[in-house]
Amino acid sequence: MVGHFDLDYFFAQVEEVHDPSSRKLPVVVCVYSGRTEDSGVVSTANYKAREFGVKSGMPISVAKRRLMETEARFLPMRRELYEAPSERIMSLLRAETDALEQTGIDEAFFDITAKTGGDFGAATVLASSIKRQVLQREKLTCSIGIGPNKIVAKLASDFAKPDGLTLVPPEEVNDFMNPLPVDKLYGIGSKSSTLLRERGITTIADLAGADPQLLEGVFGHKLAAHFHNAARGVDEEPVTPRTEATQLSRIITLKKDTQDVGEILAQLNPAIEDLHNRLMEKKLAFRSVSVIGILPNLSIRTRTKSLEIPTVQLSPLTDTAPALLSSLTSETGVLRRVGIRVSGLETAEEQSSLADFLR
Repeated sequence: MVGHFDLDYFFAQVEEVHDPSSRKLPVVVCVYSGRTEDSGVVSTANYKAREFGVKSGMPISVAKRRLMETEARFLPMRRELYEAPSERIMSLLRAETDALEQTGIDEAFFDITAKTGGDFGAATVLASSIKRQVLQREKLTCSIGIGPNKIVAKLASDFAKPDGLTLVPPEEVNDFMNPLPVDKLYGIGSKSSTLLRERGITTIADLAGADPQLLEGVFGHKLAAHFHNAARGVDEEPVTPRTEATQLSRIITLKKDTQDVGEILAQLNPAIEDLHNRLMEKKLAFRSVSVIGILPNLSIRTRTKSLEIPTVQLSPLTDTAPALLSSLTSETGVLRRVGIRVSGLETAEEQSSLADFLR
């Protein structure tokens, strides 16, 4: 009995809670690059904005054109605002489930086999209670999917968003999965989806019935086997609680308050190298890089960039930090302290398999 928990349009929803006047308006949370006022991409958008075709990864300039005739709110990502409710909610989930595997700031897999005795009626009661507690405590909605494994649970949580609850018993797995588009399957991105569609594979049922040798010729043995099993609802991977920290950081005090990026980097680079050494010692890969700026009035600002795949390399840190610092200081002016943070951590062994997967 495995579940997938997903906070709906999380960053934008937290912004709605922070400023209730925005609830009826399109809200777009952006990652600004700092080059121009509108340069950067959409991180997430609420459903009012999505009605106009705004979606994650879209250039901010395009989103603004689509929302030109509305009173849309365009807000910078404020990760420090989102981390506190995320941590409280994940603590709640750990208390309510047998095992929790947090996979992001806004989502997690969980196992409730023992708590429910494998009974889907009991699972419905438990999932409904979790949703109710999250709404009462944090004023946030979430979507939960429950099934016999992670693959099915993830599909189920996506099925009725927002504020959804979908349960798929083992005997209903194929009927539930088969009609869905193939790109709904966890792990199939746009490139894989295009390759499959070029071969007439458009639904999960098509993928389940495809010739394994055809798939192997396109994706290689390991990935082809994974796709074929996933399409048939076969997934033996357990929910694995993560005991390692989800992020690591180093913060330094500058010799003097400054906004000179070159001067800041000269002092920050040893901390960046030290942080990378800690990652190597722990055999951890990272998915996101952030710079942290602490102003003379002690307020905190951050800039974050997410990577396409997790990495163990030093270069994404040294290559990303200058642009993030430039963006940050252009808004804040002088800084008193500055730091570097990596998040989305996973073991280097997991990173290697994911890199193979994407190749």
